[in-house]
Amino acid sequence: MKLRRRQDFCRSCNQCDSSGWIKIFAEGTKLIVTPPDRNFGTEFSPKPTIFLPSTAEIDLQNAGTHLCLLENFFPDVIKVHWKEKNSNTILESQQGNTMNTNDTYMKFSWLTVTEKSMDKEHKCIVRHENNVKGVDQEILFPSIKKEDAANNPIEKACLKDQSGTLQLQLTSTSAYYTYLLLLLKSVIYFVIIAFCLFRRTAVCGEGKSP
Repeated sequence: MKLRRRQDFCRSCNQCDSSGWIKIFAEGTKLIVTPPDRNFGTEFSPKPTIFLPSTAEIDLQNAGTHLCLLENFFPDVIKVHWKEKNSNTILESQQGNTMNTNDTYMKFSWLTVTEKSMDKEHKCIVRHENNVKGVDQEILFPSIKKEDAANNPIEKACLKDQSGTLQLQLTSTSAYYTYLLLLLKSVIYFVIIAFCLFRRTAVCGEGKSP
């Protein structure tokens, strides 16, 4: 009965969105009415996916971008901010719009880490009503310098393997063309010797004829 009265009120004041579940009473005030047969628990808390900066970005810009993608949460009310590990100072960051994906929402936020902060770990802090026990999620991002140092040996090994493969290909190609050259020389020698023998035989034949 209460739900019906709220819907009637919104319809009369033209303050409902098209879904019929979000009611806007005034600027900055929003009421989300969920169906009674649906239980939105921790399964609808934000699911994070992290993206680390590439080596190319670090080398070219002397900076790195941490990106945190949050998916499959409901309702859409969410707060995201960034801090350095073991620090209470909120850092300046950027956020995308909260987007609807079927019955849930998604959002992404990113932090640009300057060169002087590359040796520090950072965390993305997510506040949402369906977090486990109502505690903010803290998503840890590793130090960019440590991550870059860990990736460099792999990249060097890949470059070394590529160099070895290229050298092997060049050696094989060189051997192939050397073989063709020797074969061509042998054919030329054979033709010259055959011609000389044929000519000698012809001259001898003419000498023996009466």
